[in-house]
Amino acid sequence: MRTWEYHLPTTVIFGIGTIERLKDLLQEYPDARRVLVVSGRHHVKESGLGERIGELVEEARKSVSFYYKVPPEPTVEAVLDTLAFARGVCPHIIIGVGGGSPLDVAKLTSMLLMNPKDPSAIIGEYEPFPRAGVPYIAIPTTSGSGSEVTPYSVIIDPKIPKKAPVVSRLSFPRFALNDPLLTLSCPPDLTARAGIDALSHCLEAFLSKRATPISDAIALKGIELIFSYLPQAVSKGEDIEARERVMLASLLGGMAIASAGAGLIHQLGHALAAFTGIPHGSTMALFMAPVLEFYGEHIQEKMREVALKAQIELPSLLPWLRNWLSGLGQPISLAEVGYKEEWQDTMVHLVMSRRSVMEALPKTPKEEDLIILLNTLAEN
Repeated sequence: MRTWEYHLPTTVIFGIGTIERLKDLLQEYPDARRVLVVSGRHHVKESGLGERIGELVEEARKSVSFYYKVPPEPTVEAVLDTLAFARGVCPHIIIGVGGGSPLDVAKLTSMLLMNPKDPSAIIGEYEPFPRAGVPYIAIPTTSGSGSEVTPYSVIIDPKIPKKAPVVSRLSFPRFALNDPLLTLSCPPDLTARAGIDALSHCLEAFLSKRATPISDAIALKGIELIFSYLPQAVSKGEDIEARERVMLASLLGGMAIASAGAGLIHQLGHALAAFTGIPHGSTMALFMAPVLEFYGEHIQEKMREVALKAQIELPSLLPWLRNWLSGLGQPISLAEVGYKEEWQDTMVHLVMSRRSVMEALPKTPKEEDLIILLNTLAEN
């Protein structure tokens, strides 16, 4: 067996009602006085969660400021706007609350406060920061990104165009508060997209050449939970057991990619997202089955294990998966998302330029492979 590592410096607190633990966590920083809460534009404020977080911060005898302007997709502009606000506050602690976009923007803001850099210049960079950031606590309100346990801050610069993670082991959140109650208000479409994102993390980590025995075990459990509970969480959003299991799958997916990384499904999804505002989870659904089909015999043994989790015979797995994704309301052709043929060359270049990712794939694509894949998806 080859030598491998597993690294997770984040303390995870998981369970119903764990949001109430925030006060205790803040009190672990007795010298910190100012707390900045970063979230999206609507849900956290309108649901009353922001108010409760504010109360918990004040009970910890700290002052709190709120930034409620992070958009659904994490752009360079969103990072710069958040960073400008944060510099005015000078926070000692940052709390990110929401889905993947607010969590990633808050994470990168915490790093940039201590490491002044142009966020556009470090998209796709590995370890660009010499120092740790402002202490950061992540509170997910969706079950998909797993950002609360990763070193990744995914950012889009539509001017280049490019979408890729900024990667730094120094950017792992200090704490993650995973409270399934916070996902109960997620609408069905968001629940489905987020859950498919979690599935893509588990699948890609499991198939990666960088996979370890630990990441494999984590990823397989996440795959099992998504197949078993995501449809129920989508159709019956009040089912707290389903919500809890899907949030656990999301957490496991984040842990798996933090160790083994994501793959070609993500690279294609990121390349498409550089041109269009299609939600991330939908791009994962779009490219999932075609990429698995491209890998073919290179992943046969591992896909046999995936098929067992889906309770499907291996030869039927990919058709079943396409139907399963479509049944959750996700696109299965590029025609459904407004794809334009003139994007093709740039998308292929963006994917092929991620050399470190390409090295970990079970089968490395050539440019012509990606062109065929895109053309096939565009024609369906």
